[in-house]
Amino acid sequence: MSSIILIILITLVHFFTAHAQNPKIYSINPSTIEVGATAFPLVIEGSNFAKSAQVRINGVDVETYFLSWNRIKATVTSDLLSNPSTLQVQVIQRSGRSNIKNLTVVSAPVGSYDWSALNAKLMSFVPSLVSGLTLQITRNGRTIYLRAFGDQTVDSVLPIASSTKMPSALAILTLVDEGRLNLDTPISQYLNGYVNVPPDKASITVRMLLNHTSGLQQSDCLNDQTSITLRECVQRILNSPLQFTPGSRFSYGGASFQVAGGVVEAITGQSWNEFFNRKIAIPLGLTRFTYTNTQNPRIAGGAYSDVGDYSKIMQAYLAGGVYGSTRVLSRQMYYEMQNDQKRDLPVVNSPGGEVLTGYSFGWWHTSLTYLQSQPRPQTPGPELSDQGAFGCTPWIDLHYNYTAILLIRDRTSSGTRIWEAIRPLIIEQILANSQSSNIHTKPLVKSD
Repeated sequence: MSSIILIILITLVHFFTAHAQNPKIYSINPSTIEVGATAFPLVIEGSNFAKSAQVRINGVDVETYFLSWNRIKATVTSDLLSNPSTLQVQVIQRSGRSNIKNLTVVSAPVGSYDWSALNAKLMSFVPSLVSGLTLQITRNGRTIYLRAFGDQTVDSVLPIASSTKMPSALAILTLVDEGRLNLDTPISQYLNGYVNVPPDKASITVRMLLNHTSGLQQSDCLNDQTSITLRECVQRILNSPLQFTPGSRFSYGGASFQVAGGVVEAITGQSWNEFFNRKIAIPLGLTRFTYTNTQNPRIAGGAYSDVGDYSKIMQAYLAGGVYGSTRVLSRQMYYEMQNDQKRDLPVVNSPGGEVLTGYSFGWWHTSLTYLQSQPRPQTPGPELSDQGAFGCTPWIDLHYNYTAILLIRDRTSSGTRIWEAIRPLIIEQILANSQSSNIHTKPLVKSD
């Protein structure tokens, strides 16, 4: 009981201190960035930060994310990084202004990464485990690693199977930002006139569709990309019996995403490919990511990509929904995509097991217990991923603020095996190149 009281007292002291004293910046990470970097999250460590804290760079307010009384995050857009310069970073809140820290923009490459151990580890899997692989790692708006081994190149385009889900969900959520879609409105309000929604499916919502809690069953139409349309496939899925009452269980699959794609077509009047190109591909400059030229694209698992295009999608998410200077997703949806939707629901089918225990809008959440059991150096998380059946393994570390995508054409277990082997080697180099004297010891998550 005494320890609980002590924790409450400490929390209250931090709360009142943050609202009574001027904020202070101790460090920013990174403190030096390369000219031409795309948008990236700047981590600011200090004290007395309030929820009203606003980061200002060169007198301009930028998107700010309150994490805790001693840590906040801000999105630095690429228009601030076009020339060598010194950017002044300050925190503004009701209690006052902080000291200023400089973010230096330089023309020379930043960081000195030694990837010899990573190269050796990756080479050990080719061809003993996979015939080829490509890996790209990005951090602070720049690619810090890009190599291919075996029968692949850095430009290889391969089927990514279920790694399609996160990009699809990201595109769909842009309609929420536009006010044209409500995640909790029954799909019957959007689909009537597009297809016939049976009464037992009428209460399903897009939130359920994108988080595998809708109760919809898999359908053979998902594999037919030549003779039917997306609309016809949606109708077949809706005509099938439910597995369970919508919203009552979690069952991983692709049918629900297909119906969500139909909702998009019904709302926008565009085909799925036209919609995705307009909302994601064109703003991010994607040239190889494709659902292929079909009238029935597989929304949950039919895309092809190289590592470069997929990395752009993850960079946009990591930067709070911004790529370059273009916002593709609101900060509200950025947070929503981290909010576990699976929770404690009974599980009918899940490939995540005891490792990937949470799920939200295309992102698997790695178990913190699992992360703590991995070889050092570890990440405390959060870690989000979107693995595919052929082994494509994209992930984001929200603690160390990097993205990585491993592209192979094999099986999920092979991707997992390589992922587990290289994760500590990546973190080791990030720690070696950290520009902050205060290495994070707690996850960078949104504070309630």
